[in-house]
Amino acid sequence: MRESIRELDVKKDEAGNITSVGIVFGPHYFVEVKQEGSRVKFVLGATHHGFEVDASEIGQGLEEMIYAIREKFPETAID
Repeated sequence: MRESIRELDVKKDEAGNITSVGIVFGPHYFVEVKQEGSRVKFVLGATHHGFEVDASEIGQGLEEMIYAIREKFPETAID
């Protein structure tokens, strides 16, 4: 079923700490949240195209993108 959540991938380090969580969904979309050193990265894409942004700080990176998308597409905003 291509319209569903198709795959969940959770990776852990040797100590059992989660290092990344990925989801494949719909016809060809994916989202991943991963630890890279002391930083958290957010990845969103379709097939093999997408973007990666830092999600480690309030008011920067991912948060800036969220507000830019909400401004450009206000009908999609949730609170």
